Amino acid sequence: MRGVEVRNLVKTFGAVRAVDGVSFTVPAGGITTMLGPSGCGKTTILRCIAGLETATDGEIVIGDRVVFSGGLSRVPVEQRNLGMVFQSYAIWPHMSIAENVAYGLKVRGRPRVEIQRRVGEALALVRLSGFEKRLPGQLSGGQMQRVVLARAIAYDPEILLLDEPLANLDAHLREEMRQELKRIQRETGTTMIAVTHDQSEALAISDQILVMSAGHILQRGSPQDIWRRPEVAGVASFLGGVNRLPALPRDGRLVIEGVGPLPPGTPVLQVPAQVIFRPTDVRLLPAGEGGGWPGTVALTQFLGQHIQYLVRCGEHELTIDMPAAGRLFNEGEAVSVVAEPQALMVYPEQAAA
Repeated sequence: MRGVEVRNLVKTFGAVRAVDGVSFTVPAGGITTMLGPSGCGKTTILRCIAGLETATDGEIVIGDRVVFSGGLSRVPVEQRNLGMVFQSYAIWPHMSIAENVAYGLKVRGRPRVEIQRRVGEALALVRLSGFEKRLPGQLSGGQMQRVVLARAIAYDPEILLLDEPLANLDAHLREEMRQELKRIQRETGTTMIAVTHDQSEALAISDQILVMSAGHILQRGSPQDIWRRPEVAGVASFLGGVNRLPALPRDGRLVIEGVGPLPPGTPVLQVPAQVIFRPTDVRLLPAGEGGGWPGTVALTQFLGQHIQYLVRCGEHELTIDMPAAGRLFNEGEAVSVVAEPQALMVYPEQAAA
C-alpha cells in the first residue's frame, strides 16, 4: 500500500489560481475525501495527482516516488499505477461486461489466463459474478457503477482516484454504493482518494476529510472531528443545513437582536459574532417554557420520522427538526426555541467566512 503527499501545490488557469498552495497527506490504506462546492479546486487536485493535469508548482509524492515537482512531471501517467473512476461511467456499450473490465489488463499486455482470473475476482468483489456476458444496456445505474469500479481495481492499482463517483445515482443507490465503496476498500486495502460535493457521502465513506473552498483547505480531520468541531463557520455551514444568526456583545453576553441572549454557558465574545446550530440540535417547547427564544411556527413539513418546522424568531427564520412521535406544533402557534450551550457554535464575525 502507498500513501500520497501533496506539498504546496499550485495550479493556475490564466489569472485564476484554482489551487493555491495546498498541502496534505493521504495515509495508505484508507479513504481520503476532498469535500467542497463546485469550483473549489478538488477535481483539479485529483487530476494533478493522476497526471491528467500538470500543476503550476509544488510537489506530489506517491509512495516514495516524486511524480511531480517544480512544474515538471517526473513520472508519466501510465507508470503511476493509479486507477480512476470518473463521474461519467465511460463504459463501452458494444463490449460485454467482462470485456469492459478486462480492457485495462489487455492494454497492459497481461496474459490471457491472468486476465480471466482478475476479471472474475473483480466482478466477484463488486458482486457481479455471472454478469460477464451481459451488455451495459442490460444493467441498472448501480450495476454500471460497479462495473466501473471492477474495471478500475482489476489491474490492482495502489491508489484509486474517485471523481464524484456516485453523482449519477439516485438517493437509494447512492446509499447502497457508499457501503459498497467502503467494503471494497476494507477488503482490498487500496488507498482511495475521492472528491465530492455531497457532505453525507463524505461523512459516510471517509477516514479523512479535507473541506475545501476557493483553492484552499479550510479544515482536515476525521468525519467525527469535522462534524463535531468545525474550526470555521464555513465548514459548519457546508456540513449540512444550519441556522446562522448574527449576535452582538451586550452586558457580558452575546445577544441576537430581536430574539434574545444566548443561554448561559455559551462562549462569550467581545466582538460581533455568528451563531450557528443545526436543525436537530435545538428543540421546541410550548410558549413560555424552558426559557428559550420566543417564536411562531410559520410552516410545518412531515418528513417521515421527523417534522421540520420553520419558526420565525423576530426577523429571523429558523429550521428546526423534531421527532414526529413527540409533541406536535401547529402553524401559527407560539413556541419557545430552547438551545443547550453545547449545541451552539460561535464564531467571530470576521472569521465566519
